[in-house]
Amino acid sequence: MPTAKVSYTSKLKRNTWFKDGLLQEASQSFWQPYTGSSSDAIIYQRTDTSCSTGHTVVFDYSGKLTGKGYRGDDYTYGRGEVKRKFSGILAVEQFSHFVDNGSAFDGCDIDDLSSTAHTDSRGKLADLLIRHKDQSIFDVLQGCTGKPMSHIYYLNNTFEYNDLIYIENAIKKGTGLVKANANGIVSTDKATRRAPLSPWKTEGKKKLNVTVVDTYMATKLKADPKYQTIIINADVRGNNNRALDMTIGKLGQVVYVEAPAFFGTTEGEGVFDIISDSTIEYAGLRMYATDDTGAIYWEGQDKFYAAEDAIAAGTAGAGEKIYSRGLLLGGGAGQSAWGKMPEYTMADPSGGHEFVTETAVKYWYNAQKTHLTIENGTKYQGRVDDIDYGVIAVDMLHA
Repeated sequence: MPTAKVSYTSKLKRNTWFKDGLLQEASQSFWQPYTGSSSDAIIYQRTDTSCSTGHTVVFDYSGKLTGKGYRGDDYTYGRGEVKRKFSGILAVEQFSHFVDNGSAFDGCDIDDLSSTAHTDSRGKLADLLIRHKDQSIFDVLQGCTGKPMSHIYYLNNTFEYNDLIYIENAIKKGTGLVKANANGIVSTDKATRRAPLSPWKTEGKKKLNVTVVDTYMATKLKADPKYQTIIINADVRGNNNRALDMTIGKLGQVVYVEAPAFFGTTEGEGVFDIISDSTIEYAGLRMYATDDTGAIYWEGQDKFYAAEDAIAAGTAGAGEKIYSRGLLLGGGAGQSAWGKMPEYTMADPSGGHEFVTETAVKYWYNAQKTHLTIENGTKYQGRVDDIDYGVIAVDMLHA
């Protein structure tokens, strides 16, 4: 059996060894096939290993030329259209996860990592990191962490085949949408017309948009007799040629994917911080609840379950409702930034421990919905700046 050695005193070896474990666990990530190093990907990921806490990662976007043409052979200077340039910035933060190993090993050099407590700890910490990373992307795209959604397609309390036609129209034309209120809840107020969602370019160079729905929404859609007409056998593949999991259909240029459901706990009421406010057992889409005061509570928060229980018991107030929130996604919908290489650390034996009982991973990361700032040129007629650039929410009231 091959063996390996990681030295307690060798930071570089430990970190490289942990990164290998992280790459193994990355294959379990829901968002991996949608992630790439350009704005053509749904999740535009950039890594700057020189960045630590507070340092910013810059995301650049180039705009299209839209100028009119001129007749004849008049080449008067000064007609050149300024190239549009957009950007977004994201500051990385430090996060850590810890595991208690009991007295399973000490701080000596560890041989044959495949059978040691270190390997088990590495696998569990890497898995936890990936789940938190995935959940952070779900949370920022759903608008759980701050700025309300700028555009929402509202299904009311049904999800049928005909809705798919209107969803594709909303993606292509940027119309038929409403906006969220100040608390992030779907409203009846018409949203400003926006630019169409840019398509996501798949590994096979296909141009598609993706609609991610939760199990409640998927169940309603599958109950429609016309659902069978959108079931596909086509092999849709994302980043690194990975087949998309949980694909439930395709109509036109829109692929429909059922996401896992969130399972865990989240502190507070309403808006919360990614990673540090939640425990994550399963990463996925969250539902949200409202109450008579107009407040919003996300799945995982105590008041969400209180509203759910009141509705089930028939004691809910008029304002207590449950909603699903799906996502219409295009290229550049979200941004994820990675800084320094994740570090696998061990408790210092000099702290008085007879045995090393805790290990941890610390990493520098952040995520956000894409909001662009125009740097050069003039704005488009259809807005792309200062809105949710590549994502439109799909909200559905639970009947």
